[in-house]
Amino acid sequence: MPHTLNGTGTRYYGAREHDIGGTYITTKWIVLFGIPLVPLSSWRVYPMTEQQTVDHSHFHSRDVTHTGQVFHEQPVPLNWRQVLNVYAVAIPVVSVIGWLLLTALSRLSPR
Repeated sequence: MPHTLNGTGTRYYGAREHDIGGTYITTKWIVLFGIPLVPLSSWRVYPMTEQQTVDHSHFHSRDVTHTGQVFHEQPVPLNWRQVLNVYAVAIPVVSVIGWLLLTALSRLSPR
């Protein structure tokens, strides 16, 4: 089961090859600040319940909710089309954010 702490750890990305029963294939990634870096494995996911929202505001001073879903998963061969699709989105997004940060920093530095 994937787990992240402050956006770093492992996480599922993508949903491909949906079927009538509601199952689909997703890929488990190593992520850094929520950005997928390395694909680890692909899984066929079988949702067991509808998505549920749980209120955790009694643990915190502000409104905090957690959304989760119970599902069964079965390992399948790495789905390379899904890996390429995730990279096709992640690489341009990270590139634009990096360019914006570098541009902003270069304007702040004295010449």
